[in-house]
Amino acid sequence: MAAQNDISKPSWSGTTANATPGSNVAPFIQGSATTNTTHISTPTTAASLGLKDRGITELSKTQQQQMFSSLNAIFERAEESEGGVGVRELRPVSDTADDDGRFDHRLEALRDVRGTLDQMWWCNSDFLVTAAEVLADGSRDPKWRKPFGETGVLYFFLGILGTDRVEDGLMLQALRLVGNSCADTDENRQRLFDSGCFPALMKHLNNAVLVSIAVPAIFNVCTDFEPGQQQAASDGLSHELISLLASRSFDGDGLLGYIFRSLELILPLPQALASAPDDSTEVLLGHASAQTISLTDFSTLVNCFVLLLQDTRFQLRLVTKHLFERALTILVESYSRFTGSEELDLAYLSLTAQTERLEDEQLLHGMRDSLIQVLSDVSALPEFSAVYPPQSPLIGSLRVWLTVPQTQLQTCACVMLGNVARSDEICRTMVQSFHVHEPLLLALETSNDSQVLHAASGFLKNLVVLAENKTTVGETRIIRVLARLWSLETLPQIQYAGASLARQLMTGSYRNIQGLLVPLSADPDSPAHSRTYLSLLLVIYEKTDQVSTRTEIARTITAICRILNSAHPPVGVDDFEETVYRFYSLHKEVGRPLASMVSQSQWPVVRSEGWFAFALMAKNQEGAEAVSHAMHNVAVIRPLIETVTGKSFNGHGALETSEAELDQRQVEMKRRDRENALVLISELLRFRGDRMAIMRKHLFEDLLYGRESIHSTYRELSKQSSGSDTSDRQQYHVPMRED
Repeated sequence: MAAQNDISKPSWSGTTANATPGSNVAPFIQGSATTNTTHISTPTTAASLGLKDRGITELSKTQQQQMFSSLNAIFERAEESEGGVGVRELRPVSDTADDDGRFDHRLEALRDVRGTLDQMWWCNSDFLVTAAEVLADGSRDPKWRKPFGETGVLYFFLGILGTDRVEDGLMLQALRLVGNSCADTDENRQRLFDSGCFPALMKHLNNAVLVSIAVPAIFNVCTDFEPGQQQAASDGLSHELISLLASRSFDGDGLLGYIFRSLELILPLPQALASAPDDSTEVLLGHASAQTISLTDFSTLVNCFVLLLQDTRFQLRLVTKHLFERALTILVESYSRFTGSEELDLAYLSLTAQTERLEDEQLLHGMRDSLIQVLSDVSALPEFSAVYPPQSPLIGSLRVWLTVPQTQLQTCACVMLGNVARSDEICRTMVQSFHVHEPLLLALETSNDSQVLHAASGFLKNLVVLAENKTTVGETRIIRVLARLWSLETLPQIQYAGASLARQLMTGSYRNIQGLLVPLSADPDSPAHSRTYLSLLLVIYEKTDQVSTRTEIARTITAICRILNSAHPPVGVDDFEETVYRFYSLHKEVGRPLASMVSQSQWPVVRSEGWFAFALMAKNQEGAEAVSHAMHNVAVIRPLIETVTGKSFNGHGALETSEAELDQRQVEMKRRDRENALVLISELLRFRGDRMAIMRKHLFEDLLYGRESIHSTYRELSKQSSGSDTSDRQQYHVPMRED
């Protein structure tokens, strides 16, 4: 539970005040009690609370003095009955026990107070301000808050809030009492909102004398009270608070924290965002730039700024008004503004100072993460690229951030530049003119920060979609860098990013495929000479249980097969045939990832890629051998039968026609899959038929020629497979994606 502001007695002289809120914690007092005091009806509107008929009766000074004395005596008697503790003293937080008897005692003590207050109002008593001050002081004690609500005292002062032409001195005490009475007391908060007086409370934000009390009162009313936050947002509190920040019509920085924290409470609500002024971003950025702001207030303010930017209205304003640069400046300055002038090693600090320093760093780190995330979202808008083209100073600054030691700035630059680089022209400029791939490679090569690695690999993947960028990046040390990412087994997301980047680099690029097939060692006598970078990738496939990573590796194999089975080789025949030979001879298990693609049913597009790659591989002797090796598992034969026949196995192992309706795209995909599966079978029979097991060969022939004996042949093949020793056969595991 957030600490409430205890609104203490301000310095006061005449009708002006220089009030500052106190910092005492007022804990919420649990429990309630019934009372036999006069029932106070609940007003339903602000108008019904507004006090009228002031000055309609006349009382002598003596009578007025007697009324005030009787009111003041209430607290003196209560102090005596409770052990002599004055109402102006703040009890310790732990001293919150409140039995029903004492609660009833306070209710009884306050039974006539509302009537006394009404009489003082009617006669326009000179003692009313002093009486209000006594009661406001009493409201600082948590034990008096519920009784104030039960006996109508709170309603009297809510009525003052809703009354025009009340002197500032009385209004200030009314604000104190309302703010303190609602601190940690949901019953009184509900009374305030039910009365409809919250707008009356807000209007005092525009009074330079009262604003120092109105702000913490509003904070007390809304903190930890969701119904109140909802109503305050609907009443336009965000507009009033941001307008107050814009006007700077209050003295000192003491109120800023309460304003920021109050905004932080309501800005997650749609109605608060809707009512916020258009210039809210400028206002918050202006206060964030103030050098006197504390770290806590700065963090809260930035959180408010982040909440504002959930609304597209403010996102667009940030771009079109060229405010994005100011937001990035706030981000950069957060590294230096709160570290102090001395650069002390933690070892030379006391334990308390070390803890505080680490807590500050954690606070700043979390704040930066939130700010970077929302600014990254803004950078993905089409309007952002229009306002900030690649040659703009802002994009230039982001390119510089790729090389800075601050990992969060590196991550920010990668994400934002990656969002900008979504057209061939911009990607070409980034690589061919700005050479941004060089700092990205350095980051992937040296950084141990997972966010930097993920963002840099994602940005580089965007860049190499363009064919000429594939070539440029492929001529660097990129393959060795990728091998480092693949080795990070404790960071599965980075392994996936590395596999995904490898797939993009291999797609349509013969030279990059050659780089993937380079020996791990140039020494012919080294065992690593017969292993390649593709070998490392296949090892990752066997070891990882991440479906996304396994799928990317399988799709990489598919991309390689497309190039190595091209009807028009991109290089000389001898060179090309040597590459094909190395691909198959050094990677006997290359068919395994494809087998997992065709044996899963969750992603039809991936399955189609697998059948296509199998058909391509089977068109030469070496490829047919790799495919045959992968097809030993019956788990791959089953989807092959379903693909060729267009039927599905039911729970009893029998083939039956599916009744599911397919759209045109699905029909076309199934047709292509069937054609590729038939090509696969035909080529396997051509290259491997004379060495194929009898039942397997019969099954393939049945499928190829559409014989009715398919089911019986498959059943017999399954029996043979289940009864034979399969320890030397490949076992295929197709894990499901965990969403």
